[in-house]
Amino acid sequence: MILVTGASGHVGGRVADLLAERDYDLRLMTRTPDALSGRNRESVVQADYAEPDQLDAAFDGVDVAFLVSGYAEPGTRARLHKNAIDAAARAGVQHLVYLSFQGAAPDSHFPMSRDHYQTEQFLKESGVPYTALRDNLYLDLIPELFGPDGVVRGPAGDGTVAWVSREDVAQTVAAALANPAAHAGTYDVTGPEALSLADTADRLSSLLGTPLRYEEESVEEGRAWRRQLDVPEWEVETWLGSYRAIAAGELAAPSDTVERFTGQPPARLDDYFEEHPELLDPLRET
Repeated sequence: MILVTGASGHVGGRVADLLAERDYDLRLMTRTPDALSGRNRESVVQADYAEPDQLDAAFDGVDVAFLVSGYAEPGTRARLHKNAIDAAARAGVQHLVYLSFQGAAPDSHFPMSRDHYQTEQFLKESGVPYTALRDNLYLDLIPELFGPDGVVRGPAGDGTVAWVSREDVAQTVAAALANPAAHAGTYDVTGPEALSLADTADRLSSLLGTPLRYEEESVEEGRAWRRQLDVPEWEVETWLGSYRAIAAGELAAPSDTVERFTGQPPARLDDYFEEHPELLDPLRET
């Protein structure tokens, strides 16, 4: 029995599809079961990381589990993950596959990476064998970084990103779940090359025939305009922290994990968007 958490999300849903195609016995966990209306209802369980009683039922009888990361204020987020890890340990789960983040460290510039690091410590302390897959930023989300003027702004400097597609991440997760004993450990999951934001904008400009660019800004400048977006302060600092992590080189190192786990090389930026041109639709309107 394989438990897939976050089964209504992009990565979790794709992982579930890949495992279903291979006829694995699945349980799909989500906070919003109505979003899985096309699934076998007997395989769907409603549960929330914040509700330990729900988690005990979700993990009961599970052999291997995939833990997606939750979305909450830094600090709180790691504690929510610990609830799931503790429930897995109580249920006797034999292996956990956790979706972490490249550069996870206690001193990362990216607040979520600090939570990922803490979660990895909880995994070690749990005694449950595990695989931590530290993915990079998603190729799929690049178009969302640009404003209506075709500019992406942030304090990233000349730092680079080894962008990875959600599809490559899902394929890697599925491979780890299918053969967890062979993939225990901690791995970076990235694309094949590292690009600066300026290079990324240039690549997309060439694909679209639309002028796009990166504009460097200071942390103070970035904080000033993001505070006008009516979001919690921690979200502002998280956004800024992702750019600061890029500047510090935390996301710069490509790995061979995707190919090692799946037998296929990860997608390059140009090839991926040529295969999925609809992802660039928001940029065609800039």
